[in-house]
Amino acid sequence: MTTPTEQRLRPSPPFRYLDLSREHLEKAAASLDGGDALQASEDIWCAVANALKAVAQQRGWNHRFHNHLRAVAYYLADERSRPDWNAAFRSFESLHTNYYEHQDFVADVRPVLTLAQEFCREMEQLVAAAPPSWESFTPEQQQVLTHRLRELTRQLSDRAAFGDELTGTDLDGLPPVKPPHTRDA
Repeated sequence: MTTPTEQRLRPSPPFRYLDLSREHLEKAAASLDGGDALQASEDIWCAVANALKAVAQQRGWNHRFHNHLRAVAYYLADERSRPDWNAAFRSFESLHTNYYEHQDFVADVRPVLTLAQEFCREMEQLVAAAPPSWESFTPEQQQVLTHRLRELTRQLSDRAAFGDELTGTDLDGLPPVKPPHTRDA
């Protein structure tokens, strides 16, 4: 029997992440067609994040945190000799930031959607393909990949993932969600 925490931590199978990725790409295109660069930015980020999660899940890698997704992208770029994937990932991250900072317009975001569609297709192909053999890498490549794998395979505890669970009086002691000057009188 699984505990509630284990239930909460159980990841989706890779195909579910790929389905979510496709859904977010469709939403991003619709948002751009409707002139909403902010929502499209976030949907593009979510599509890429889920595509990376699919590969990570299939390979047994950590993918719970943002830095894990970056490590997955960089590992795969090194593994496949695709330095352009590093640059693409940085573009996707900037769209995630754009959602909060409102700096890019539809014309800025539209080309990144095309890039994300291609990137997500390539991640989907990686889920279906076997990883290359370790022996196919040079010693220098193995050194870089080993360093990246430490982040991707480090054991995580529930506490590291979610912090301590708050209950009862702990919850009552938290500061209000709204600053005091904005609360209803």
